[in-house]
Amino acid sequence: MTKQVFLTTSPTRWQRFKWAFRLLIFMLVLLVSVLVVAYWKGGNPSLPQLREKNEQYKAILHPAKHLLLQENRVSDSFEGFRKFISARPKRVKAVRADSIHEMDAAIRAAFYVAWDAQSYFSLRANISRLNMVLPEWLFLDPNGDTLTTNIDHRGDSIIRASGVRVIPMLSNNFHEKWHGDAVHRIITDPVKKARFINDVVNTLLKNHYAGINIDFEELKETGDEDFNAFVRDLSVQLHQHGLLVTQDFSPFNSDYNIKELAKYNDYLFLMSYDQHDQSSEAGPVSAQKWIEATVDDAIKSVSPGKLVLCLAGFGYDWPKDDEGKDVTYEEALSTAGEEGAKVDFDNNTYNVHYSYLDDDSIWHDVYFTDAATNFNTMRFAAEYGLAGVSLWRLGSEDSRIWKFYNKDLDADALDTFDFAQLSHVKASNDVDYIGEGEILDVMSTPKDGMIRTEIDSSEMLISEEHYDVLPSVFVVKKYGNAPGKIVLTFDDGPDPKYTPQILDILQKEHVPATFFLIGINAENNIPLVKRIYNDGYEIGNHSFTHPNMAEVSMNRAVIEMRATRKLIECITGHSTIMFRAPYNADSEPESMQELIPVALSKKYNYLTIGESIDPNDWEEGVTADTILARVIRQQDMGSIILLHDAGGSTRKATVEALPRIIKYFRDKGYEFTTVAQLVGKSRKELMPAVKNEGFELKLNYIVVQIVYWGGNMLFSLFVICIVLSVARILIMGTLAALEHKREKKKNLPPLHGSPLVSIIVPAYNEEVNAVGSLNNLLKLQYPNFNIIFVDDGSKDNTYEKVAAAFKDNDRVTALTKPNGGKASALNYGIAHTDAEFVLCIDADTKLLPGAVAMLVRHFAEEEVAAVAGNVKVGNEVNFITRWQSIEYITSQNFDRKAFSYVNAITVVPGAIGAFRRTVITEIGGFTGDTLAEDCDLTMRILRAGYVVRNENNAIALTEAPETISMFLRQRFRWSFGVMQSFWKNRDTLFNTRFKALGLIAMPNILVFQILIPLVAPLADLFMIFGLLTGNALEIFKYYGVFMLVDASVAIIAFLFEKESLWRLLWLIPQRLVYRWLMLFVLFRSIRRAIKGELQHWGVLKRTGNVKEAPGHA
Repeated sequence: MTKQVFLTTSPTRWQRFKWAFRLLIFMLVLLVSVLVVAYWKGGNPSLPQLREKNEQYKAILHPAKHLLLQENRVSDSFEGFRKFISARPKRVKAVRADSIHEMDAAIRAAFYVAWDAQSYFSLRANISRLNMVLPEWLFLDPNGDTLTTNIDHRGDSIIRASGVRVIPMLSNNFHEKWHGDAVHRIITDPVKKARFINDVVNTLLKNHYAGINIDFEELKETGDEDFNAFVRDLSVQLHQHGLLVTQDFSPFNSDYNIKELAKYNDYLFLMSYDQHDQSSEAGPVSAQKWIEATVDDAIKSVSPGKLVLCLAGFGYDWPKDDEGKDVTYEEALSTAGEEGAKVDFDNNTYNVHYSYLDDDSIWHDVYFTDAATNFNTMRFAAEYGLAGVSLWRLGSEDSRIWKFYNKDLDADALDTFDFAQLSHVKASNDVDYIGEGEILDVMSTPKDGMIRTEIDSSEMLISEEHYDVLPSVFVVKKYGNAPGKIVLTFDDGPDPKYTPQILDILQKEHVPATFFLIGINAENNIPLVKRIYNDGYEIGNHSFTHPNMAEVSMNRAVIEMRATRKLIECITGHSTIMFRAPYNADSEPESMQELIPVALSKKYNYLTIGESIDPNDWEEGVTADTILARVIRQQDMGSIILLHDAGGSTRKATVEALPRIIKYFRDKGYEFTTVAQLVGKSRKELMPAVKNEGFELKLNYIVVQIVYWGGNMLFSLFVICIVLSVARILIMGTLAALEHKREKKKNLPPLHGSPLVSIIVPAYNEEVNAVGSLNNLLKLQYPNFNIIFVDDGSKDNTYEKVAAAFKDNDRVTALTKPNGGKASALNYGIAHTDAEFVLCIDADTKLLPGAVAMLVRHFAEEEVAAVAGNVKVGNEVNFITRWQSIEYITSQNFDRKAFSYVNAITVVPGAIGAFRRTVITEIGGFTGDTLAEDCDLTMRILRAGYVVRNENNAIALTEAPETISMFLRQRFRWSFGVMQSFWKNRDTLFNTRFKALGLIAMPNILVFQILIPLVAPLADLFMIFGLLTGNALEIFKYYGVFMLVDASVAIIAFLFEKESLWRLLWLIPQRLVYRWLMLFVLFRSIRRAIKGELQHWGVLKRTGNVKEAPGHA
């Protein structure tokens, strides 16, 4: 047996490779270790002293001491919940059992709104404590009496990931106004009603929601028949799909016939709050006795097991003689802390109250609920046997509620409940400012308050609370107020194109500036970072990859800041204490999105550098005139101007506007200064030298340089590959077009005399396809052919089935031999014929009727030794076979068409290829030293000086692998075989003696079938990297050109073969996925080649799904 190419019996080659690979891994690990050690080693640079020693703010830096919870030892007598619970028999589970839809436990629901960011934060933190969420997402649009949705996709993704059931609210509150008139029009118009109900059902089903929560308020109905009918019809539709129907209703509200509605609703949500609201006089939001009265009234019409009690998680602030405004729990406590008010928990109402006099001497009364209010109300609901409770709303509640919200609050279940955990109140996220300026220093962050809680242990109620220590808030000291001074700051750089232009302008105008660098850009532009520092400019930290620091994890945020600082240190030898958070440079942050980065930066010894003049020069299409006009309009707002020297598609407008900005402020008498000077410090104090400079710093710099140059090399490689690929596509397109033109012009006649053609069909374990394929061949429209079927030692019944099926057919000869591989089977078949021409095809292939005649007509030219047919996928049954079909048309067949023009076809496909038998004999026949016997034979034909042609009209339908695993197995054989053939014939590479084979075909295999596929996925990685770093447009210039040219040539290939262009919709996913699949295949092939193991032909699982060839049906 011929020795396979790459085969070795010695392990030396593989051992050498393994040790070289291990050494490479060791070096990479060493580099990473250096980076990690550099990252973690050393502290943060010290902040310079900015505050005066005797500032009055120091007291707020010290958290209050813990106060111990005290349980009330005096059994006070209460009316309301306590009296009810003590008199109530323990029958909760029996009463709750009549609920239509059983749940694993009592309902623990909450309303979610998209218009308050705190609602999202609460949802994200507490979704695990809920078993139902009611988001405010569906609305009745009064403009067309139609359903409209406003789904918050951030919240939606959180809920879906948790698996908690979603019951969206259907509200008639549109643009902050209740529209009872729109409800009336819908429920009284049969057509509108039917359409509306259908839209609701479809929306719920489409989004996989569990039901609906009807929240129609301020109705205009004179009777209840129409509304009841609407709920009934909606209920019928939803129940058919197994969906829940729920409805909200206010206490003592005659708008609803609750008894009737209870028939159609699975649950009714009793909104037992707003006992006093904005328009009423000041008073409790939901006093305990009033809640009891609302429930007693409701159960006259609905069973307790259907009733969900809604809890108030908010309050109102009533100015004297004016309407109140709603406040969250945190807002209420923040105001109390600012005004020095005494917060009182009323043990009669179980609501919380305080009063204060504002700066305008207006008296305020504030009433709100807290966790104790909600706890007692939930205890009441549990003992009453209600279906559950629902919180209005997420984001406004006392966070202590989550200590018990998902627990069973029956008296017996509370024996082990630790009331001490309720002594902590979640701190407020509000912010207080001290001083003026755009440089921010966080002096205090939110701290929990402390509460003494008294417990009525007999009925397990919270009987009293004492707010001894209120939560603290953000306290931010602002520095740098300097009228008449301007600081230029530039974010997102450095950029190799625009940063140098900006530096040139600054140097020319002798203007200082501060550059806030993105770490990844600094790493890619080390010389620019050096120039910025050496030219005397300040450098600040703008994170490493420019994420929203408030939305990433704490660990990620710290890594972003620390990695950038370390990079700046090893490039410049100096650290920095200036930080500006991406997306949040406002000098007066108010939301948590803006506050979190400020607080985090202080923790790691940074000053946050804000801005007050922001012309939004990053906007697409902005002009220099617009930038200048915006700066002028905002000039009185502060001293720091925010511009950008990188990011986006262009910073041309910023560069053009900069000299005009400088001139404008100079003409107005402003002085350009630095951040350091704004706070009365020097650059070296804000950019202190790194301590203990020496080996460690130099080693870090070496690593950074390696990463820098490595990144540049990879990007250069990416660009080279793109350019080469585009050039190849254009050249191949041109050659294919020329060949197409030549074929049409030549119009070859049939071969004179119709010489005998033997069709050789090798097969191994092809019992599924063999008989069908041979029957297909017998229908060929060529007068003089025979079929030689060679079974290569199959382990199934291939030979038996063929022999039995064609025993009486003189045209078919069935042979069998011991297994020796495809090459030996082909040689065996050729040895059994004296035909002048042989046609070699696979056993899973079917030919179109005229295929043989089309192929052999080329042999009229004596120099033609082989003719390649046109292979198409005959089993397009799933995405992987459709992708292969596109590949066969746009790559394999198209390439053969192009290479035919210069006689550089290297593969006459095994599925359909015609040969002069004498030439095959002359060059030694098919060989078994490669897995790609068809490729190897074709190369040897070209080496011998013969011509290989392509016949596009000789069509074969082959069975392509239908699974990824089979596909990878086939492509490994192809890839490994082509590598073997290339190596076997490597002496022809760039050898002019072998003409097109050496100068075109072999370089094509080396570059485009071996080398570029190894790095082709770089295109996808660079594109993803570009999206993450804001440089997508720059990378897309190359990526987009490649995709555009590739798609254009694919269209031409489809037009040549008269295929439907609609099939090219699969092109983009095919190209993206193929790159990674082929990378895997190529790596595996290279590994096997180095290892030198014997490789086998292999077997693909056949399905027999190849369609019948046209003309044979």
